[in-house]
Formats: sequence, structure tokens, C-alpha cells
Amino acid sequence: MKAPLIRFIEGPAGLTETATFLCDLDKPMPPRALLLLHPHPLHGGTMENKVIATIARVARDSGLAAVAFNFRGAGRSDGEWDRGDGELQDAAAVTSLMIKQGVTKLCLAGFSFGGSIAAQLIKLLKTRQPACEVIDLLQVAPAVENFPIDVEALANVPCKVIYNSDDEVVSPRAIADYAEAVGASVIRSESGGHFFHGALARLKVVVASHYQDRGFL
Repeated sequence: MKAPLIRFIEGPAGLTETATFLCDLDKPMPPRALLLLHPHPLHGGTMENKVIATIARVARDSGLAAVAFNFRGAGRSDGEWDRGDGELQDAAAVTSLMIKQGVTKLCLAGFSFGGSIAAQLIKLLKTRQPACEVIDLLQVAPAVENFPIDVEALANVPCKVIYNSDDEVVSPRAIADYAEAVGASVIRSESGGHFFHGALARLKVVVASHYQDRGFL
């Protein structure tokens, strides 16, 4: 994949490392763009995670502008782990800059911890101005047990949940119950575990199909 544009922006915990595909946070952006949220920083999660990179590749290849970033303390971002609270503020800060640069229709995609933060971000954005419409939420194996999600906040937000029935980190039953509660469409496969080992090609096809169905490609 062509190397993304790396920039550091001012965030709540200092400098936040960002990577952009088909856009530039220093310049006007397309009205529709994707924000990618990576897995748990204390377990090696960064914006270079292979699941996040797979989704970014689909976006880039289809012409969808995308922004990834490292939560505080991950990669080269300043700060340290804040149990999800500060990480939510990191995501909000990146989103605010995207809105400032012209994004009005926001797509969100997150893996594991990032999937839960993406859902929490939707609730937070509803309280902030200027408004930005979240038009799609894609969650891959969201960490719904350790980082609960306000189901009511996701009302009227198109949501898709992708997971594997042999997930060894997050209970597949918990993911299924969450998906049912929010009315998400679900893609479940039998193998690949939490980290989609040996299943990235399949994930790429599923993500591309999802964005094509949504009319983004």
C-alpha cells in the first residue's frame, strides 16, 4: 500500500500522530471521509495494526478519504494510557479537525478496543458543534465487554459488526448480543480468532462489499 501522509496534530495529551490516505489534515477535505480507530494500546495496538491497515487499503483503493491516528501513548503519540476516557478525547480531537477541514459525513471503523471507542465517539459527537453526521459504523470484533457501549446512542446509525465465532479475546456471544441490541447487520465467520490470523483476505472482501453496498465505492 502506498505510504500514507504522516502528520502530528495538537491533541488533548500533546502531539497526536496521524496518517491520512487520499487527504491531508492541513488542507480542505472531501465532505465524506473515514476515521479509523486501532485496538488496545497496552496490547500492542497502533494505527499500523493489520486489521486497520486492511480497512485503510480498501478505502484507499476505492477512493474514500481516510484518517488513522495513534491513541495517546501509542506509536509516536504523546501521553499515556487513560483507560479509554482520554482515548475517546483523542478521537474527538481528530474528528474536530476533520470537521474543520470540511468533513460533514463521517464514516467510522474500529477494531476491538477501537470498535468500542468508535461507538462511544458517536454519542460524544451528538453533544458537540458544529454537527457532523455519522453515516456508517463498521466494528470488527468490538470490545463490548471491557468497554461498554450506550446502545441508545447508536439509534439511526447504520452499523455493521464483523467477528469470528472462535474469538478468544471477546466473547462471541457478547458481540452477537450487542449487535442484536443495536440492530447491526452481522458478518460472522467460523475461523480467524480475534486477530483474523490467516483471514485478512476474507476481511478485505467483506469490507469492500460493505462499502460498495453503502454506495461509498
